[in-house]
Amino acid sequence: MKTLKMLMLAGACLSAGSQAQSLGDFLKSSATEAARKVVSGKLEQALTGAVGQAAGAAAPQAAEADQPAAATPDPGAPAAARAPALPGGCKRMKGANLMVGPRPESFQPASLWPENTACPVGSFMDLKFEQARAAKTAFREASKIRCNDCEGGYAFDAWGGRSLVRSGDYSKEFPKLLAALKEGESVGWKGNKYHVSITATGAHPIGDTPCRQLHYVLKDAGRTVSEYDGMVCQYKGYYAANPSWNEVL
Repeated sequence: MKTLKMLMLAGACLSAGSQAQSLGDFLKSSATEAARKVVSGKLEQALTGAVGQAAGAAAPQAAEADQPAAATPDPGAPAAARAPALPGGCKRMKGANLMVGPRPESFQPASLWPENTACPVGSFMDLKFEQARAAKTAFREASKIRCNDCEGGYAFDAWGGRSLVRSGDYSKEFPKLLAALKEGESVGWKGNKYHVSITATGAHPIGDTPCRQLHYVLKDAGRTVSEYDGMVCQYKGYYAANPSWNEVL
């Protein structure tokens, strides 16, 4: 009986040990599987995150690629392509970079403002004063006199300004003399028949070009025969090194 109990106890112990081993194997297997899943999950999560980051980084680049490139000035482009737009009706001309614009109200007399200021010109000498020049021509013709020793048999008392220039180049010194007149001051001369006077009336620039306005009067024995408005301006000529005063009208 005693022996039977011992055998039964030993069997129970063996059974318990077997169950314990089975339980241990199960737990070990479960832990291994769980660890595998954890590692696998982390790896999958890491891979997912890397893919997401790569996709996120590529998205802005793709968006930038879809955007049109910003226009940048081409330093090698022709000047006409980089120049500002011209006013309506104007043609682009090489070297035409002087833009005068409309006459300011302060500029007087209005008849001395150039007539082609709507479009740019190459230089001050390209400005047109057709109406004012016609008035000057009429003034000269009114001063016409007969003479026996002059070419064509005629001379003009309006050309007597040479008497005012004592020395130097008349074409340079006469405009300088007129530009030096203060407003209200006059110079003049007596011709063969007519008396000519020139009075300074103002100092109004044309754009950035300094100008002095003048009033010319032709008289015969105190009677006014003709008159017109003239002007001298300071600009650089085609062959001049520096700006100088020039008789414009």
